[in-house]
Amino acid sequence: MSRIILSKNISEVFSKGLFVVFYMLLLVEAFAILQNSSTLLSSTLVVATFFLATLFSPFWAIWFFVAVIPLINGFFVMKGVGDISLAFAGVYLAWLPQQLIKNKSFQSSSSAVFFANLLATIVFFNIFLVYVRILEFPIPSRLWFDWFTYFPFAGQKDNLWQINASLILLQGIFLFKMLDIELINRNYFIFFTKVVYAQAIFIIAFSLIQLVNFKIRGENYLGIYLPFNDIHSYGSYVVLLLGVFTAFFLNSLTIRREYQPDKKQEKDHLAFLWFDVSRIIGFFYKLSFKTVVNGFLAVSFFFLCCYSSSRMTWLAMGVILFFLVIVAIRNKKIITCFGIIIVLITIISSLFVPQLLQSNNPSLYRLGSFLNVKNFNKDENLLIRFELWKRSLKMAKDYPLTGVGLGNFYRTNVHYKNNSMGRWDSENTHNYYLQVLAELGVPGLILFLVLLSSLYSRRVTVAVREGDGLSPEFSVKPFCYGLGAYLLTMLTGHPLLLSSQQFLFWAIVAIISKGHFFVLGEDERVLPEYKIPKIVGAFIFFLFVLGFSKNLYKHEPWTIPVEYGLYPTENWDGGKMRWMAGKAEYYLPETTRELNLKIVAQPFNSQKPEGLTLIISINDSVVDKVHFIEGGTKNLSYNISSINKQDIKVNLEVDKVFCPKTIGLNSDFRILGVALGLDD
Repeated sequence: MSRIILSKNISEVFSKGLFVVFYMLLLVEAFAILQNSSTLLSSTLVVATFFLATLFSPFWAIWFFVAVIPLINGFFVMKGVGDISLAFAGVYLAWLPQQLIKNKSFQSSSSAVFFANLLATIVFFNIFLVYVRILEFPIPSRLWFDWFTYFPFAGQKDNLWQINASLILLQGIFLFKMLDIELINRNYFIFFTKVVYAQAIFIIAFSLIQLVNFKIRGENYLGIYLPFNDIHSYGSYVVLLLGVFTAFFLNSLTIRREYQPDKKQEKDHLAFLWFDVSRIIGFFYKLSFKTVVNGFLAVSFFFLCCYSSSRMTWLAMGVILFFLVIVAIRNKKIITCFGIIIVLITIISSLFVPQLLQSNNPSLYRLGSFLNVKNFNKDENLLIRFELWKRSLKMAKDYPLTGVGLGNFYRTNVHYKNNSMGRWDSENTHNYYLQVLAELGVPGLILFLVLLSSLYSRRVTVAVREGDGLSPEFSVKPFCYGLGAYLLTMLTGHPLLLSSQQFLFWAIVAIISKGHFFVLGEDERVLPEYKIPKIVGAFIFFLFVLGFSKNLYKHEPWTIPVEYGLYPTENWDGGKMRWMAGKAEYYLPETTRELNLKIVAQPFNSQKPEGLTLIISINDSVVDKVHFIEGGTKNLSYNISSINKQDIKVNLEVDKVFCPKTIGLNSDFRILGVALGLDD
């Protein structure tokens, strides 16, 4: 008995510790975003609104936040205003103190939460690695503070992108953990599942706006993505909602059939083969309002999936609809006929592939490339993905226990280069599972997959029994189906690299995880006491810690040649330039014989009398100190032919920086040193 109590105490302390550490990180992030925001008043208002709403009612504040995620993100994509992270910060910064004051229990209520805690701890270790790189003694240094407070706006190749990437994942995980605590009874649980209807309204509205805009401008390409960031992330969540609403609709029809048995039921199943118009009209006349709404939304999201023009979305849509239909029909003859029809449609469609590929309409061409299965190995997009997948596997091979660091694929993938893709190519893996494998190693991927698999146990997918306290048409199955479609799109997509998708994804995970208990009426504290999940999770976590300790001792993997401190390329009067921050580092191929630099300084950080000094180092040896007074442009060249058989590291450092927004120049919130024209 004492052993169990001790275990519970350790679990409670561990969970609370994670919540508190994340609270401090989120507080700093909110401060950094507000400090650098070009719309300080509106940003502060967003935080304050969600903060006060959470103080008034934590559950409804979280419900409202999840419901308006598409709305907030849609305005951000369209107008560049609004930040989903600030809205969540307002909720979380008010929520945690309330729970601590009320002395709420933070113990894991399911195996999914248990594995989420371990995954979050691994992410915290990754953030610690970043601190090791930028900390200067004595701690804290002014440099560390300056770097940390502008990290949300650092480029993806900057090592501070790892902090941003880590926080994106942590925000989703902790929303899941918050919902696990807030969904305390079945009524709250049922209310929260209705959040998908609010999301659906916002997504349809933004999609129609973009669709009409395309038509007005006369554009043929109908790859809609609003309110999300791109067609692939859009497609991932739209196909999830398609699965949910289609399952809702089919479930309601199935329940009507089961609770109102008909002797001619078998004939009704086959009605579509010799249908009677009056019978069909009567059937729809008897449908409930909820069934009609679910049917309308299912049809709407079917067309939105088509208009996303994401080929993986189309594939996921086909798979989930086929699966849902055959599950709902439950008649072998009809399933056989349905399968034959699908095969015939596929064969007939493939005959038109040559015409589609020659079409000037981008949408038709996209459809042709999707149907052109025979030549898939010649598709340029797929070839690039294959190359990126190979890079991720090589990273996992070099660092199997830890990966290269969360958010670090962007910086390190060029080290595993293929010359056909270019030395400085920067991309994600276009496969989120391989992204996790490359960045968090085998332990991170296993924890993520085991967490997901726990949602699909046999008991989770059991339909609700009549009289169990929930409405008879309710089931956790629709969310499992929808999430399954979402997970399928992640084989070639990367939706969870985005904050909005993290929140939406983990909200669905919370619905399924809590449904595990409420559907079956179990005690929500039973599962964590199972020994097997704890033993497996502890062993996996131990492997990561072992690899982490080894990497920390050997200063790996940050010794891989990568760049940091350089912002994305800009076009200046036909030339390509890149701003650097206070410090920058990049690498040249070993075959380089001459380093050529074009340096442009601005007067804002090079005023008289001190001016500005730029220190240039090659392989940790200072080769030049360049001085600027009141700005200017200088072209420099250095002979490096004596360096052989190794990558050439170039370090740049300025003694002064400036922020255009701070000095009132424009709304650019970056920390800038000088602009560079680099050899690529």
